[in-house]
Amino acid sequence: MVATGPARYFFLRRIRGAHEEVSHWPPEIKPLQLPDNQVAVAVLLYPEEDGWRAEMVKDEAALNGDLGGAFVLTRDTTIGATPDDRRVVADLALMGVRVALEGEKGPEYATHLVVRVLDGGAGAPKRPVVVPIERLMLGQYVERGKRSVATVQLNLQLTGAELAQMPAYMPDALIERYVHQTLDEAVPSQRARHEIKPEVQAGRVNLYTDNRFPLELVTTGDIAKAAIEHAPGVVEISDHMIYTELLQQQVSEALAAKGLGDVGVLSEHGLIVLSGGVKDNATRHQARDIALKVTGVKGVVNDLEIQASPNVPPTEEPEEVEMRSQVRSS
Repeated sequence: MVATGPARYFFLRRIRGAHEEVSHWPPEIKPLQLPDNQVAVAVLLYPEEDGWRAEMVKDEAALNGDLGGAFVLTRDTTIGATPDDRRVVADLALMGVRVALEGEKGPEYATHLVVRVLDGGAGAPKRPVVVPIERLMLGQYVERGKRSVATVQLNLQLTGAELAQMPAYMPDALIERYVHQTLDEAVPSQRARHEIKPEVQAGRVNLYTDNRFPLELVTTGDIAKAAIEHAPGVVEISDHMIYTELLQQQVSEALAAKGLGDVGVLSEHGLIVLSGGVKDNATRHQARDIALKVTGVKGVVNDLEIQASPNVPPTEEPEEVEMRSQVRSS
């Protein structure tokens, strides 16, 4: 499952009074600042068809109750090597869990684990890294008496070289700075670079464009995404950009979905030109309204003709006259 909704971190802390061996951990959380990261003593994982549903436990006392058969992840959770590849780093400590909503609403699912190498020797990551949860497997789960708290042995399905390529955990503000620097170097067109608006949320880089100034070419977006993949701290990329190159196809698909697949569509600098014939004036205006609802369309020049009544000329809205003038001048 790919959780595409809002993401955040559950940072794990030691129990009250225990010594924290990692400086500046858990990371500082500023109130009212997104994403809504939280500090927890444990994270509960519930196996479901869609993935590992995650819930945080803020206080130790809550671990004494019935946890409904959840796997309990704490700072005592250890991660080792897979049996078939002992060349990986053998000892890692769990520092946190990254979660995301399946959509805009609904339960949160674990997407990544934040781990740090305890004894990896030269070349091993020195900072906590963010590892996809599908690359980890349950090796051992031992419950402690009547309490639901358990020691979990997770095995890492990554080689040492792959682990070294995992993104280091970084605050979003720092990642965003690296992303801006990367885009400045990777996108040759200053105008195109200005149109790309990156935002970072729990390591996810969301790429946007202003509706008034979409990117002209899809290849520009591909160049930007390929470069950002290698920027420090980037966990994943989500493309929300508008491309002028795709507007014609998107409008055609929207019209076809409403039974107007025969309408001709051309794109001119964000303006859509509709051509062909329709049965009545209501259908003509319907086609225009459908095109205008497609994100990124600046305006519509409606050249559709009414076939049923050839002697009655179609009425034009004032804005259509202005759009037609813009197309001709361009």
